[in-house]
Amino acid sequence: MAILQSDILDKVGKYNLSTLDIISYRQQKDESAPKVMDIKGITELMTITEDILSNTLSGVVTVYDTGDIRSVFPLTGLERLSVKFNTPGLPGYDYTEDNGTPFQIYKVDKVAKLPGKDIAQRYQIFFCSPEMFNSQVSIVSKAYAGPIENAVEDLVKNKRFLNSKKPLFIENTATNAKYVIPSLKPLKAINFLATQSVSGKYNNAGYLFYETSKGFHFRSIESLLAMGGSAARPTTWNYQTQIQTIQDTKKTEVKDIQRRMQAVIQYDFDKHADTLSNIIDGVYANRVVVHDAFNKTITTHDFNYKDNFAKGFHTETVGDENDADKHFIPNAQLNDTGKALFEYPNSKKMVVTDTSKVHNDYEFVPVNETLPKITSQKAGLKNLNLTLLVYGNTQINAGNIINFTVPLLRPVGDKEPIPNPYMSGRYLIMAIKHTMALETGTHEMTLKCMKDSVRTPYPREDDPLSIGTDKTSKIDIYKQDNES
Repeated sequence: MAILQSDILDKVGKYNLSTLDIISYRQQKDESAPKVMDIKGITELMTITEDILSNTLSGVVTVYDTGDIRSVFPLTGLERLSVKFNTPGLPGYDYTEDNGTPFQIYKVDKVAKLPGKDIAQRYQIFFCSPEMFNSQVSIVSKAYAGPIENAVEDLVKNKRFLNSKKPLFIENTATNAKYVIPSLKPLKAINFLATQSVSGKYNNAGYLFYETSKGFHFRSIESLLAMGGSAARPTTWNYQTQIQTIQDTKKTEVKDIQRRMQAVIQYDFDKHADTLSNIIDGVYANRVVVHDAFNKTITTHDFNYKDNFAKGFHTETVGDENDADKHFIPNAQLNDTGKALFEYPNSKKMVVTDTSKVHNDYEFVPVNETLPKITSQKAGLKNLNLTLLVYGNTQINAGNIINFTVPLLRPVGDKEPIPNPYMSGRYLIMAIKHTMALETGTHEMTLKCMKDSVRTPYPREDDPLSIGTDKTSKIDIYKQDNES
């Protein structure tokens, strides 16, 4: 089979955008097929975003319109957008009528007539997955019994709900419960069931439901960090801030391109640490007080980040080793209190009602096994956040693990820079924003990443830290006024 030029990646940022069509809600005259318009010629910029904290894909097309297709075609928010693009030689996005499911256009915004141009206007066309539309026009009032993943599959595939024809990747849960969905939107129902899910293989509570170019995913955060329940997940791609000059002239041009694609155009650490927010959000410790209306009992359950950390997989897990010392906060006393931050469960206190024996043959997952872990893990996603601007690569998806190497930012003279022992390492991609500039023919990605552990453990300090002078005293303000 002949290799097409479009399959050869001969420069960084190259991409194929073979289809970018608007499918009208109107039909062509004397035909049953809808009207279709190719808008590649008027498109300046296109973005597509996938996010593990968002249920569906979304994007924006910015057009330079001199034919007023917005009114003539017209664009009403009922159209579909057929898209097919990829990095040469790699899998990509196929959201076409023939091989996939076209996106749904839902908004035309920021229409502006250009100064000095009589008929030119620029505006943005917003689109999302059609499942988002289907969710907004549907209601779920139904009881589901048994494993939660069966209910999620029905909500995704059922024509009365999301009516999705895309692949669905599911991690089996350890639940056998009965839930009655009380008139919720399908996506809201799935998000509720996600909070009730406990992994069948990992020490993880709470699931994610999100979409990538491969399809929908219903899985735990820990399943993104490990595979098979027994080993750390390998990295998908390596990135570094500096690419060394290639000395070996025998290396092929393709390998040269691959190395250049590992270069980072720009990086920012959005949040290195925010201990006060973590305390408030219950990352290090939290307490849940459970009222059981059936048994008429009140029980208290405390969550300790340090004790729970060693039981699961993390971004810096290597193989199946124990990660007991790789916390993203040092194991040290809070001043001279004799306690670490992990030992203050009242940092965040939650009071909930959890009734047992609701259904004879099914039991809900106890809230004390889900809520404390979910609270800590979801808030923990806000720590050690990294934003990378890199060259386009449709092989990478949200939920993948990458490796990022950044040097210590200090003078090194003639020596090789030393990798940062805490910031370098494995990161989980939380979101990807693809940006295609059609005028320049370039494709870049913005990666939003996080890590929940450090590659090199922080120094441990067992001795208390006592700083400052005790100036505690009681002063009578009236006496002080008289003396002054």
